[in-house]
Amino acid sequence: PHPVATHNNIMEDAKSAAEPPSDLTRDELLRQVRELRDENARLRKDLKETKSSDKGPPKGITRLLTALVVLVMYNVHYFVEGIYNRIFVFLGLILLGKLVGLPFAPLQVPSERRIQTLMVLLFFPIINMFEALAIYIIYLWYFRYDWKMLLPMLLYTVWIFIDETPKRGGYKWCKKFFRNFPTHRIVAKYYPSQLIKTADLPPDQNYLFGYHPHGVISVGAQTNFSTDSTGFAKLFPGIDITLMTLKLTFRIPFFREWCLAHGLSSCGAKSCDLLLSPRHSGKAIMLVIGGAAESLDSRPGIMDLTILNRKGFVRVALRNGAWLVPCITFGENDVYAGIPNERGSMVRQIQNWLQKKLGVAPVLFMGRGVFNYAFGILPHRRPLTSVVGAPLQCPHVPEVKRGDKIVDEWHEKYIKALKDLHDSHKEKYGNKDAEMRLF
Repeated sequence: PHPVATHNNIMEDAKSAAEPPSDLTRDELLRQVRELRDENARLRKDLKETKSSDKGPPKGITRLLTALVVLVMYNVHYFVEGIYNRIFVFLGLILLGKLVGLPFAPLQVPSERRIQTLMVLLFFPIINMFEALAIYIIYLWYFRYDWKMLLPMLLYTVWIFIDETPKRGGYKWCKKFFRNFPTHRIVAKYYPSQLIKTADLPPDQNYLFGYHPHGVISVGAQTNFSTDSTGFAKLFPGIDITLMTLKLTFRIPFFREWCLAHGLSSCGAKSCDLLLSPRHSGKAIMLVIGGAAESLDSRPGIMDLTILNRKGFVRVALRNGAWLVPCITFGENDVYAGIPNERGSMVRQIQNWLQKKLGVAPVLFMGRGVFNYAFGILPHRRPLTSVVGAPLQCPHVPEVKRGDKIVDEWHEKYIKALKDLHDSHKEKYGNKDAEMRLF
């Protein structure tokens, strides 16, 4: 064909393709324009939320530069005199942080996310613990010469050491109110956190929940089981659960009252036996099986559990005829960034030595701040999914002792159920390539 004719044909085809069909009415064209405009607005909103997402801690050399920026912000800014000079230095340090790759929170973050961060800041256990200690110390120092004001606090201190309430499951008269406190739902949406049920739990039995992994401070256990923010009472009607924690928690003034109001209890053997007594039904306790030793294995992307020599919880279940319920929280190890401390490394050996000397695991972790994603004590936004497995119907063996064959038998059954629970849900809620390693 002639080249000029071919060119004309192509131009006519393009022109006809660009023109709208003649059968479309004006209303239909306006409707399509509105749909395109709404789709464009939705895409812009999704892009804005994606940019404001938590990117986690910096890596490599940026982490070192981040530490230097933090030192500068906490020292230079403190010694600068004058409010305007401090503001100028502070803005300059923020700019310096931007230059070294410090991930600050963007200004255009949805108000809902800001409120969630605020609620976590106000009700996070580590922060509340230090706040309570600070108030207690300041009070004693300020009124050290006023016996009328000092005496009530001294009596309260004595009461802390003689009170038996932590062994009985806290303040039961206000437990339901505090478990349903409105702020807990906002905190649960921060991660977000959810609770998954795989089997029914008859309310005519007692249960011992085993929580895995420990993580840094067992955030999933606090969110999904010590409160009703994710619907525990609806998923398991008739079950009154008590989260067991360290006895040291109930030695902290004021903070202990907040824990007791949520029904927390100390994790001693006598407390467990009292709460799981066969004289009652519909009772449940939750134990973090790995304990402080397992917190040293809290690193993103792994599932290392300390359980092979942990058989005391099995004896408690057999002694009281309680059914064992395995529970895994996917994402527990991801809310904080830990340092490399594999078993056998020099860092791990130092941590184990300090744990034996101090009795507390020296966990080194990095969270986020209110206005930055690089450093701080707040947990990162990572999905927390607690999956509750099917119960193991343990027999009632009141005289069970350490070393009995039946303890090893049910311990092996529990480990098998725990592995099956992890393997059947890790692809949907966790890392499909991650393996559960037992120590």
